[in-house]
Amino acid sequence: MPVDPRTSHRRGAAGRAACLTAVGLVALAGCGTVAMLTRPEGDGGWPAAERDQRLAELARRAGVDLDPAPGPSHVTPADATGAGDVEAGLASSTRTPPPLVLSLSEALARVADGNRRLAEARAQLAIARQRVFEARGRLLPATRGSGRYTWNNSEQRNAIEIPGAPVQAITIRDRNLGAVSGVVTVPIDLSGEIRRALAAAQAGYRGEAARLWATTLEQDLVVIDAYYTLLEAERLRDVTLQTLALHRQQLGFADDRFRNGRLTKNEVLVVQVALRNSEQELRRRVLAIDEARFALNQAVGLPIDTPTEVVDVRARPRLPSEAEVLRVAYRGNPVLLALIEEQQRLDATAASLARSRLPRFSGGGSVDDSNSAIVDPTLVGGGFVGFEWDLGTDTRREAQIAQARAAADENRVRTERELREIEQAVRSTYRAAEERLAALDTSEIAVQQAEENLRIRQQQFDVGRATSDDVLDAEALLAGERATLATARYQAQTRRAELQRLMGQPLEALLAEGR
Repeated sequence: MPVDPRTSHRRGAAGRAACLTAVGLVALAGCGTVAMLTRPEGDGGWPAAERDQRLAELARRAGVDLDPAPGPSHVTPADATGAGDVEAGLASSTRTPPPLVLSLSEALARVADGNRRLAEARAQLAIARQRVFEARGRLLPATRGSGRYTWNNSEQRNAIEIPGAPVQAITIRDRNLGAVSGVVTVPIDLSGEIRRALAAAQAGYRGEAARLWATTLEQDLVVIDAYYTLLEAERLRDVTLQTLALHRQQLGFADDRFRNGRLTKNEVLVVQVALRNSEQELRRRVLAIDEARFALNQAVGLPIDTPTEVVDVRARPRLPSEAEVLRVAYRGNPVLLALIEEQQRLDATAASLARSRLPRFSGGGSVDDSNSAIVDPTLVGGGFVGFEWDLGTDTRREAQIAQARAAADENRVRTERELREIEQAVRSTYRAAEERLAALDTSEIAVQQAEENLRIRQQQFDVGRATSDDVLDAEALLAGERATLATARYQAQTRRAELQRLMGQPLEALLAEGR
């Protein structure tokens, strides 16, 4: 029957349109996959809205405001007379909600829950724990199952010719066949390879636990350092305020003497310059207080701009003997303990790799079932024993063994270096703590002497026997001694905490010593 050309053309056009539509749909559906396979950046990841949402959630958990409100300036410039309102600047910088008052024990207690570095270290310990379970699993039975259902276009038959008998056709494969099977394999670790691998994973866990303790001590020390730095900055601000008051008093005396013709303009200018420098020094002290407060809030997990205040610590730290500190540090320093555990891990790893040269034996059982109609029974079970032997002809295993042994040698050198560094740190920190305690004792007497010296200089200035420079020098001497007295105790406390960390002892024990 002849075909109408127009009908054929319409059918061809419809077919091409259907083909193009199908290709377009496939391309549209696969554009994301194509981008992932062809572009280094993939499909671009999360959309911008989802990325912002996830960032906002993380910021909320971190206590960070992604859209902070503008605040007042924390620096108030001095006026033209050189007596700028620095105290007003201090007040403006503290117009915040009621302060959160923390004692040192409360600050250390907050570290356990709020410090992010500690949270990271705990996550690393959890990862090491799962590595142990993974290594242990190699000693446990492994159970695997599989199933398959096959649709064939026809069954398979085989014809058998028997002389004197008609040809017999036998079905050897069903047209539709479903089969399931299960295998249980139990490793037989005759070589000890798996046990050594498990020992390596367990040593890795112990090393990670030691690193967690090292991180705990480190973050506690960060809190203590920030705590005492904040106290030190506040005491230095008080010293600067005292010096500023003295300079303003001296400027008043100098102006009065200048108006009476008893002092030159140059000497008045010298006092004005000293006053301006004191005002600028006060601004630096305020900045130091803010920086110390930010560091403390960061370490304890508070919002960074929380107006935190700290309770003063007046106790004098007590130092054990230097030899005792070294003895305890050699046996309790967590960094050193982590290196010892790392040595065990590397040695066990090398031993496990070396024992993998031997055959790996295993045994177990299996079960198979199907819906076949040509075999009987369809459910069959059995047991087996066997081995697998990697002869290492590709040389990769020998390279891994050599690498593991080289890493073990490197760790031994690293441990030796750590021992020397611990001794250096202990001796240096111990001497620094002794020096700060001696400075504390010296400054207590020196402050009294500097105050008496300033009193004498002011009396001499009143009767014209001393210049403004002499009075300013006496004030600078007093300010320096006051600063030493204000900071030596806190610096000695920090050095004592550093010794405690080097010994691997909990820093909370220092609080009991201070009571």
